[in-house]
Amino acid sequence: MKIQGSIPRIDQAYPKPISRPRSAGDGFSKIMDGAIQKVDQVQQVADDKIEALASGRDIDIHGTMIALQEADISLRFAVSVRDKLLEAYNKIINMTV
Repeated sequence: MKIQGSIPRIDQAYPKPISRPRSAGDGFSKIMDGAIQKVDQVQQVADDKIEALASGRDIDIHGTMIALQEADISLRFAVSVRDKLLEAYNKIINMTV
């Protein structure tokens, strides 16, 4: 006695996922990569403006000073975030289970 039509095959009952599921680390790494690129862009703008000012080209000194301050603040913020992440990592590593 065969019951062939009523039992679905395992691959039909549970199809394979179409794409790889996203892990929590994917989003975090994209956010960190974007933040680092933004800091780099701000630094490049400040470098370009200070180079133009030093070479004697006609450039707005106030805009140059603002760009330098933005670069300084963004770098300090990135270092602060890095320090907090390292502190959190060290706390997790030193936790007793």
